[in-house]
Amino acid sequence: MAVDEDEVSQLKSNADNLAKCLHALLERIEQLERRKSSSPQRQESTDSRAESYAEVAATSGKKKRGKKKGKHVDEKAANGGYVDVAKIELDEPENSEQVVMSDTICVDPETGLKKRTIVTERVLTTKTFHALTLDGAPVLMPSNGRQLGPVYQPRSVQVEAAQLKQIEVESIFGQLVVVKVHPDATHNIRPGDSITEIDGNPVTNLKDIENLRGHSTLTLTTSAIYRGPSIFYKINGEYSSEKDEKRICQWLPIEVKRGDVARKVNDLTHVGYLPTNLAMEKVSMLCPFGRRVLVLLGAPGVGRRTLKSMLLRSSPAHFATVIPMTSRAPRSSEQEGREYHFARKEDMLKRIRDGDMIEWGELDTHLYGTSAESVRNIVRGGRLCVLDCAPRALSYLYNGEFMPFVVHIVPPQLDEFVQLETLRQTRRTTEQLAQTCQESENIASGTNATQIHLTLVNRNMDVTFKRLLDNLEALRSETQVVPDSWMC
Repeated sequence: MAVDEDEVSQLKSNADNLAKCLHALLERIEQLERRKSSSPQRQESTDSRAESYAEVAATSGKKKRGKKKGKHVDEKAANGGYVDVAKIELDEPENSEQVVMSDTICVDPETGLKKRTIVTERVLTTKTFHALTLDGAPVLMPSNGRQLGPVYQPRSVQVEAAQLKQIEVESIFGQLVVVKVHPDATHNIRPGDSITEIDGNPVTNLKDIENLRGHSTLTLTTSAIYRGPSIFYKINGEYSSEKDEKRICQWLPIEVKRGDVARKVNDLTHVGYLPTNLAMEKVSMLCPFGRRVLVLLGAPGVGRRTLKSMLLRSSPAHFATVIPMTSRAPRSSEQEGREYHFARKEDMLKRIRDGDMIEWGELDTHLYGTSAESVRNIVRGGRLCVLDCAPRALSYLYNGEFMPFVVHIVPPQLDEFVQLETLRQTRRTTEQLAQTCQESENIASGTNATQIHLTLVNRNMDVTFKRLLDNLEALRSETQVVPDSWMC
């Protein structure tokens, strides 16, 4: 009940702030209107008024609407098909101001007196400019039932028939895709290219390439990602072919960093060869909505438990957490299944031996822990199980059954951490803060470092929570990279 009252209070405060903002906007509009009417010599056109009131729509009662006319920037539309700004105009009547009056009469039930209320409303119509955001990402548009994907510009390559023996081509989804290029190749054909035309003629059959003789011109385009072989590798090291004197295919430079996925999942125009001794992990592509457990890692004092509580309060229909088990007896204020699941020590030891405990520990001769079955029950119920556990628990969770999304919550640098601590009511010592930073570094560089999917620096709890929600939302709509063993 206390949580509900706090939320209602916060919502009322937000509503009051919005009301004050709207009132200030309306007052400013009335001031500008009075200034205009008092200065006949100053006539502003409808367009200039629209600029003054851009992005403001203060309307009530009935609106007068005009016809829409779209005016686009053709110069940029011709350059790649992107439009930065679309201007939408409204053909308004000459008088953009309208006064609406309403008269109501009501009877006071206690005194029997009649009460008459007259409300006068001023309606303003304005023009609005709508900015279209352009983030530079490939635009996916359905076209005649063809497969969705980024559109790449075709290119032409002139080759001799003998050079085609240096490539391997497979028919994938009706396209001839180059899947391998010999290291000694001298042409500009790259893995991932699709051969669409030979000497201007469409080609769809492998025999058309095998039967070529003499000189030919190939039309190539980069294949969509899902038309290529579904074998990917997550890079756990760094490599730059420019610094590798022994690299093969000198004309195919490539540079990767830790966390990249081989073949650059969203861009096949950058291809090359990686050395076999480079640290990498075979991964697969997982469809959206695939994760089952959210694991929050972090040193004590970084706020991971607070973030978990915020998640559970924000959307209990989507997030849930487990009730831990303990072998101690319940206290007078505790209830079974609320604070803990109370069990005999012998039963918990048997669960540990049977491998049914994700993590456990002993305090004052009593056992505490989290059972795997409690996590499974939440997953079966259709919610994401949120756990704030120790890194060693990943040895149990990091598999295809639980498919965790692992988030590491870390503090800022020590000097900034100390400054932020001065804003707290209960302050920790510099030594305690330094220990938290050191433990966070140990997690980031430990044996579970490659299993961390996201790292969030917690300077402000609300900002960190928003960033966490944004990344969880992305899991619902974006293709994910997961270890290949999870898909077996």
